[in-house]
Amino acid sequence: MTDVASHAGEPHHRIHGPASALRPSAPKPKRAPARVSITIPKGSTTADGSRPRTASTSTPPGLHVSSAIWKRLILTLDGGGIRGYSSLLILRDLMHEIERIEQSLEPRASASTHTDRIPRDQIPDDVFREGQYLPSHYFDYIAGTSVGGLIAIMLGMFGMSVDDCISEFHRQHKAIPLADDASVVSSIDFPLIYRRSTWPTKRTRSFFDTFAKFTVTATARTLTGSSTTPSVSPASSQASAASSEFRKDTYQCQTLAWCTEVETRRSRRPYAFCTYAEDDEDPDQLISIPEVAKAITTPSRYSFKPFKLGSGQFVDGSKQIRDPTLEVLKEISSLLDESEPAIDLLLSLGTDEHQAWFYERLRSFTTPTTTTTSPEQQSATEKEADNNNNMKNKKEAITAEQGRSYNHYHRFEVPSIKLGWRKKFFLSEIEEATSTWLAQPEQKARIAQYATMLVERRRARAATARWETFALGVRYACFHEACNNSTGGAAGEEGMRKVFSGRGDFFDHLDRRHELGRLAARGLVDVEAELDRGRRFGCT
Repeated sequence: MTDVASHAGEPHHRIHGPASALRPSAPKPKRAPARVSITIPKGSTTADGSRPRTASTSTPPGLHVSSAIWKRLILTLDGGGIRGYSSLLILRDLMHEIERIEQSLEPRASASTHTDRIPRDQIPDDVFREGQYLPSHYFDYIAGTSVGGLIAIMLGMFGMSVDDCISEFHRQHKAIPLADDASVVSSIDFPLIYRRSTWPTKRTRSFFDTFAKFTVTATARTLTGSSTTPSVSPASSQASAASSEFRKDTYQCQTLAWCTEVETRRSRRPYAFCTYAEDDEDPDQLISIPEVAKAITTPSRYSFKPFKLGSGQFVDGSKQIRDPTLEVLKEISSLLDESEPAIDLLLSLGTDEHQAWFYERLRSFTTPTTTTTSPEQQSATEKEADNNNNMKNKKEAITAEQGRSYNHYHRFEVPSIKLGWRKKFFLSEIEEATSTWLAQPEQKARIAQYATMLVERRRARAATARWETFALGVRYACFHEACNNSTGGAAGEEGMRKVFSGRGDFFDHLDRRHELGRLAARGLVDVEAELDRGRRFGCT
């Protein structure tokens, strides 16, 4: 996404807004995942919605964007093992309503990539994706815990449709990690088992192959193709060990995968693997997509070893933050500390499941009741009361931020999903409970309300130059021979053309280096046509 960028050596300029419980004055802990500088993206807009002025007066049309259009839209997905399937079913309903609205309005949008700024015949089919309406084009951030994090990776990083994710669940449901809860007998590891297992197990390994086969550059395009027909060959400049790195283009939808970090002599705490860059990261240390998928789902039961990744150890975060919404709100608020709410909409998807964990139930039978408040000696009732109290505090904290950190928030929460004893029926049981809940008039009205809001926002964004970068992966390559084999621009490699991330940045280059403004003033060239010549699609 365009608003998050990391620039080494560039000072931080933050506008401090109203006091907020989510903006602590003390510095963040050492391993906090959110430290990036927020800068005005080149070729986009300033804080007041106008484009930064250049030396030329020949500013092309279409670069003036209202900043309100790009206020952040965030989707969060619960953890909880196979119950994460319920979140996908809710999202499927939302996307089907979005599709209905997109096709009923004029101009009719036959895909979520639709824009009137670029003729359809100029957009490659595999970039346009006819008939598909993707969550990554309606949300700026997609975040999840545990299996919710896996779904976030599929939707946000891979740009998959909801139907594709559901198909993946059905194809691999026998290998999907289960929650540790008491209703799932097959997931229980009794404390009598002393041998510590590693993750993933033989039973679940095939599910992680889903992530291993995807790479960041799988759909990347070369930037050296013809200006009229974009090349579809793989991008050779990125064919390296970083091809499966857990990173997303900073100008597109971002992914946050939440888990729990385990540190010696310190309490466990939530941790997010983020697709945007961090200031204190080691540039030589690559974290791959399969590694993140394993780290966020490693069972927190003591019979499993924490997943080691770099200098950290990680386990499933569902016990700490099954619903990651509050942590996401803290994270994004720390990134985007602005005078007005930078987040427009927070949608949270999950289930109403706050039962005590199996081990607490087991201990309630084996440990005498005492006055201590340690988790090991709490009864199941006390543990459940604590869980409910934590949920109440979380909701109060989220509500307190309305108008300061965000404008709109809603939680879609399916109640009382009961699973039987046989895993082969789990998906059908979850689907039945979720479909019954979604059929209620109140839920239908909510789905329609937020679908309408998201469609209106997508259409407003699609009318701006920034949309082509966000949804179509557009970059601009200078077509002048004098810029070939240049070490400047974003490419920075021998044999590559000089590359620019935004249309405004490319315009500045043509005006400054190739006198575009002067030539246009004399009627020798058309500014928009010259900019279109440099457009390349589907780049990562």
